[in-house]
Amino acid sequence: MIKSKPSNRLSWPLLVLFALPTLPMYLLRGPAFGILPALYSEHFAISLGTMSLVLLLVRIFDGFLDVGVGWATDATYDRWGGRKGWFLVGSLLTVACVFKLYVPPSDADAGYFAIWFFIAYFAWTINEIPYGAWAVDLTTDYRERSRIAVARQYFNVASGALLGLIPLLWFLPTSDMNFDALHVLAWIVAVTLPPISVLCIKYVPRGVAVFTKRHSLIDSFRAIRANRACMRFLIASAFASLGDAAGSAVGFLLLDSYLGLGGAIGMVLLQWGVAALAGVGIAEWLLKRYEKHRVFAWSALGCACCYLAFMPLRPGAPNVLFFYLMCSFAHTMFYIVIDMLPSTMVGDLADYDLMKSGVQRTAQYVSVLTFVRKATFGIGTSLSLLVLSQFGFEAKHAPYAGDALLGLRLSAFVLPMSFFLIAAVVIWSFPITARLHAVIQRRNARLGRAVAAD
Repeated sequence: MIKSKPSNRLSWPLLVLFALPTLPMYLLRGPAFGILPALYSEHFAISLGTMSLVLLLVRIFDGFLDVGVGWATDATYDRWGGRKGWFLVGSLLTVACVFKLYVPPSDADAGYFAIWFFIAYFAWTINEIPYGAWAVDLTTDYRERSRIAVARQYFNVASGALLGLIPLLWFLPTSDMNFDALHVLAWIVAVTLPPISVLCIKYVPRGVAVFTKRHSLIDSFRAIRANRACMRFLIASAFASLGDAAGSAVGFLLLDSYLGLGGAIGMVLLQWGVAALAGVGIAEWLLKRYEKHRVFAWSALGCACCYLAFMPLRPGAPNVLFFYLMCSFAHTMFYIVIDMLPSTMVGDLADYDLMKSGVQRTAQYVSVLTFVRKATFGIGTSLSLLVLSQFGFEAKHAPYAGDALLGLRLSAFVLPMSFFLIAAVVIWSFPITARLHAVIQRRNARLGRAVAAD
């Protein structure tokens, strides 16, 4: 066991090393819902209605796997390297299936996409759940958890910038985000993820050791459901995920099929990286001074306002690309904050549960959050694509007018704006503040439930 002091700050080298696996993992996941379904639809003639059903079923079923992995991760905390063993297995499984999903054969269809999409998300779950629980275990401090989340988000941003650069590589035939670019992406992940994961588990400490009684999966469901703060948090996270999904699902279609700016996708992704970098920097400053849930609420409100600003965009209008980039820049700055906050807030909820019940459920809280975000993202994606299909919108059938245009506006602007507004209202009164969390941790320390790992 590695000695550590959970309340102290991680050194910068260890913090960077711990956050580094986020780069290849988020590079891989970035196109999964926003770009990959649109490419499969365009290249393999899969209807948007069929694609929406596939995404919904795969994501919800995968969400149930999240919960099982979370329980298994907590149940085997003291075996096979704790969180580290699960994390390494997930990384290796991810590499094993990446080429099947991102480099499909010429005869791929909806069934092929569904099977490999599920397998990929299963591998990512085995990586993601223990990694998130490990991030919580590294410290018991309210602010330090935000610092760890910020570090991981910086690498998330770097992955977005790298994703934007891939289509611009000199040896690719076009600057479009297509399967040629995704082939390069798959190789980058396959070469970098295994060695980075090995270095991470070798040198980063396990963190806090929590000693509690055994518990069943049913007991965990009951405890989480009875945690009112957790319910408020999960509802807000769900609506924020719905908002992100609804906008992301049709974002590529809006840019390519409607606005006719598909050739600018590399520029759009690069500005995403710059905007996200600025957003993480602002979030780092805010989280040192304000409560996490208030920063969450302000960011959700900002996202809603951005979708309102998107509405006047029209194809062929003067400077349409400039105005699209400006709106997208602002939205990215706000959403990048929402994207990282749940991962740090969920640890505070697990600490509260530990104080009340005397049971460690860190990975299960992480898994429930992951399940909610995945399921609602799948629902939001499917809902957005279903609205498009019901109003007669199809990819590459421009010009659009009448019902098709109405469906695009509802799915691309109205739905995400509404969901983000609800998320802001719900999270505003979240009860666990920095002061209350300090009280929770002092009580857990007095009871001997959370101590530094040796």
